[in-house]
Amino acid sequence: MKREQVMRVIKKARARGEIPNLRNANLQNLDLSEINLRRVYLQGANLAQSNLRRADLSRAYLREANLSQANLSQANLSQANLFRANLREANLVAADLRRVNLRGADLRGADLSRANLRGGNLFRADLRGANLSEASLIGANTGGANLAAANLTEANITGEQLSIAESLAQTTMPNGTIHD
Repeated sequence: MKREQVMRVIKKARARGEIPNLRNANLQNLDLSEINLRRVYLQGANLAQSNLRRADLSRAYLREANLSQANLSQANLSQANLFRANLREANLVAADLRRVNLRGADLRGADLSRANLRGGNLFRADLRGANLSEASLIGANTGGANLAAANLTEANITGEQLSIAESLAQTTMPNGTIHD
């Protein structure tokens, strides 16, 4: 699929008052920067290595979607459902992830620096080696999240949130110290 085809599918569905459906679509390596994918159904879609910089994915349904190595910098993913999505090595710098569902998502090596994860669900998310420096995690559910070797330098996160994470081995804590 090409960008123009994606936009056509969305436009037609919205004109009929329907939710645009791109389930299992192959959108790999596409330039979808600044596109409006708000409330689009993208379950199982392949968006690996796509450019979604500044895209609006708020309330999008991305369950089990592949967003590995995608550029989601400054994207709006607020209230999106990314249950068990693959975001491995994705660029989420300064992304809006308020109240996002990342339950069981793979975020290994992802760059979430300066991301807003307030109220997000990170239950059992895999954040090994992720960069969360200067990220806001206030009110986020970190229960069972794997934060091993993650960078939390200057992140806004509470001690209680850290205490319920599955692993903090070799994690750089908000104050810059390395956790054993």
